Amino acid sequence: MIRRIFPLLFGSLMLTGSVCAEDEPPALTVMSDPHHTVAAIYPPSEQEDRHSGTATIHCTITPTGIAKECHVLSATAPDFGLAAVQAALASGFLPQYADTQPQEASWEHTYTFTTDPTSTRPILDKTHSRPPRYPAYADDLRMSGEVTVNCDIDPVGVAHNCTASGDSPELLKTTTLAYFALARYFPAMTDGKPVSSHYRGHVNWNAVHPDDQQGFR
Repeated sequence: MIRRIFPLLFGSLMLTGSVCAEDEPPALTVMSDPHHTVAAIYPPSEQEDRHSGTATIHCTITPTGIAKECHVLSATAPDFGLAAVQAALASGFLPQYADTQPQEASWEHTYTFTTDPTSTRPILDKTHSRPPRYPAYADDLRMSGEVTVNCDIDPVGVAHNCTASGDSPELLKTTTLAYFALARYFPAMTDGKPVSSHYRGHVNWNAVHPDDQQGFR
């Protein structure tokens, strides 16, 4: 009886093994690395005119996961294409694999730039106004707090009469006030012309991530 069962079991195992051996994992395609993706900078000239648009680019990604070269396939404005290429070249990628080996591959992506053409409020020019730095002394003492700043922005994009408020240490309040007072802005628009308007900024200082102020806006 045992001799009859054993050949059947052995045959079944051989059949199962042969089926598994024929199954191959699908090839992994190149993807942007979410931990090393650089956001595209909104071109100041297009932002100033309140233009929205898109740019589609095609890049060659090396086996090590970096963009070797990128070309603009289409763009609603030349500056959008340049911004898209610059972002891709500065980003990292998860390379494409074939037979467990990374391969050179192509990557295509469309960047979207959106703004409100009818906005009557000033826009902080973050391209030329980098996020405020956490003061070293505040970092040593693990200070935290929220600060709100109100400014008048003239038609040129310069801040005037800025004031700060909020329940936070004076050092953080002063740092926030200085940042918004010295920052650059795209002025508010009325009937297609720049006008003076009010701006309200806010920083949520977090001592846990002093170099990554997610609460900044």
